[in-house]
Amino acid sequence: MKRMSFAIVVALVMVFASLTVGNAAVLDKETILVGTESTYPPYEFRGSDNSLQGFDIELTEALAEIMGKKVEWVDMPFDSLIPALLSGKIDLIAAGLSATEERARKVAFSEAYEISLSTFIVKAGREDIKSMEDLKGKVVAAQLGTVQDSFATAIEGVGEVKRFQKFDDCVREVALERADATLMDRPVAVKFVAQKDFADKVSLAFDQEITGAAKALATRLDEETFLKALDDALATLKADGRLEALKNKWMKY
Repeated sequence: MKRMSFAIVVALVMVFASLTVGNAAVLDKETILVGTESTYPPYEFRGSDNSLQGFDIELTEALAEIMGKKVEWVDMPFDSLIPALLSGKIDLIAAGLSATEERARKVAFSEAYEISLSTFIVKAGREDIKSMEDLKGKVVAAQLGTVQDSFATAIEGVGEVKRFQKFDDCVREVALERADATLMDRPVAVKFVAQKDFADKVSLAFDQEITGAAKALATRLDEETFLKALDDALATLKADGRLEALKNKWMKY
């Protein structure tokens, strides 16, 4: 057998090393890679200086500090978050994610940190959509891959569900009368209705409980130790009042 060249040996060592690093347990890392989707205020959004801001951002930074870790944020489309987590591109999802039973088959959820209803948004001045019955034959916009997407698809008699990567595109469709309604968590709906781009163009129609699932952080199923550390850190924030303070700062229901 011919001996492998030195260059090939070095290349194989580097590949092995990169795989080892990539597969390291999260708690063995100095920096946690956290995935989010930055168009969902007040959970996460870009400020005037383009920095990530919001409830989930401050919550995750506080949890990381308790665990003695740094955070590196990875901003991506919402429907890419779980695939990115499963493939090891990120270690944690912090994106207003509802801990549904279906998702729990793929990822491990932390203890819940918040529960909210969803709210339908319609064109300002519109009075004909006040209930689920009124959505029959209507066009509903939803963000791809969300619980709102699944709920809208299952609405009895809905005319069409138009799907978009970002919630602001959903609200814009309503403002431009290319969709009859869109839905999102109530704190997010309140924010969008008040935004400069949409003020006086859209309004809140009605609230709807679309899932019994609460908001939680998500990691991989085999990260039991990391999940325990997350829950312990979250319990600390609840006990010392910081979690409630964050809700009071960011959330308007």
